[in-house]
Amino acid sequence: MSARSKARPAPAVPSQPDWTDVLASIEDGVVVIDSAGVVADLNPAAEQLVGVSAPQAVGKRVDDLFGGERGRRAQRGALHWAGELVRDTLAQGVARRRGEGLLRSRRGDVEVNAACAPLHDGDGTVAGAVLVLRDLTLQRALEATGRRAERLAALGTVALGLAHEIKNPLGGIKGAAQLLRGAVDDPELVHCTDIIIREVERLDGLVEHLRELSVPPRLDLQPVNIHRVLNDVLALQRQAPAWGETALRVEFDPSLPAVRGDRAQLTQVFLNLVKNALEALSGRGELRVSTRIETRYHIRRGRGRGQFLSVVVEDTGPGVPPEDAAQLFSPFFSTKAGGSGLGLALCHRIVAEHGGTIAHEPRPGGGARFRVTLPVSEGDVGNAR
Repeated sequence: MSARSKARPAPAVPSQPDWTDVLASIEDGVVVIDSAGVVADLNPAAEQLVGVSAPQAVGKRVDDLFGGERGRRAQRGALHWAGELVRDTLAQGVARRRGEGLLRSRRGDVEVNAACAPLHDGDGTVAGAVLVLRDLTLQRALEATGRRAERLAALGTVALGLAHEIKNPLGGIKGAAQLLRGAVDDPELVHCTDIIIREVERLDGLVEHLRELSVPPRLDLQPVNIHRVLNDVLALQRQAPAWGETALRVEFDPSLPAVRGDRAQLTQVFLNLVKNALEALSGRGELRVSTRIETRYHIRRGRGRGQFLSVVVEDTGPGVPPEDAAQLFSPFFSTKAGGSGLGLALCHRIVAEHGGTIAHEPRPGGGARFRVTLPVSEGDVGNAR
C-alpha cells in the first residue's frame, strides 16, 4: 500500500440522531406508548393537542391520558376513541387508522386525523406503539378559504361588469342632482336632492368596495411594525365621535417581531376591526387590543414553530349571534343596519394575501373577539415601518 493511500483520512461516520430533537421537529403530534399501554414520550405538538405537558403525561396509562377522569370532566367520551385506537394496535399488532376525531385541547375541541402503528422487538413481539395525531385545523381553514375564493372570483366577474355599467350612470345622476340643488329654493326639494347625492355617493362607494374585493391587491411588502400600525389606528379612532366614553385596554407583547406586509393594507384591516368594535360599543364599554407570539401552531406547513404573531381586537358589546358567526366574512353579509357587508370580506382577502388568517372567536362573558394571525419572517425584524 502506498504512502498516499495510507495518509488518506477515513470517511466520516454520521452520528446517530438525537430522537428527542427528531420528535420535536415533527409538526404532527406523536405519542410513544410502551407494551403495557403506558406513555413513554410525546412531542411538543402532541403536548398542545392533548393539553398536557410531557412530564405530566409520561408514566400515565394511555386510557388515563385519553379517556380517564380528565376526559370525563372535560367532555364525557370525547377522548376515549384515541385510547381505544392504541389498545387495539397493541392487542392486534397491526396499524390502525381513524379518519377524523375530536380532541379537547387548549384551543378547544380540535379536529384531528389519527393513526397508530405497532413497534416490534427483534423477535416480532409488540414492544409498544406510536400514535400520530394530525391537526386538521389548517386544512379545514384552507378548504374554507378555497371555497370563499371561488365565490369571490365569481363575484368579481360580476362586479367588474357592474362597476362599468353602474358608475357612469351614477356620475350623471349625481351631477344632475347637484345642478338641481343649485336651481331650487324650496327647502324640501333641497333636502331631497341632498338625499339623492348622499345615496349616489354610498352606491359609488359600494361599487368601489366590490372592485377592491374582486381584484387581488398589489402588495408593497416591507418589514412592518404592527404596534406602530395599531397605535396609529387607535390614535385616529380616538378622535372619532363613536369613541365616546370607551375604555381602552392595550396589551402589547414587547418581543413582537416585524412582519413582512403591506402597511397600508394591514392598516385597513385593523381600522375596520376597531371601527366595528366601537360601533358595537356605542361609546360605552371596553375595547381591548392585544398582541403576542404564539407557538407550535402553523399557518403554513413548513414554517417553524412560533413563527407567527397574533393580534386580538375584542369588545364588551352585544357580540355576534352564533347563527351569524359562520357568515361574518361572506360578501354582503352584515349584522349592522345599513352595512354593506363587504368590510370583513375585504379584511379576509387582505389577510389571506399576507399568508395569514382572520377569525371570529367566542368571547367569555360576552362581546366579540377577532383574531388576526400573520407569519413572521426572521429576516424582517429590522427596519420596520
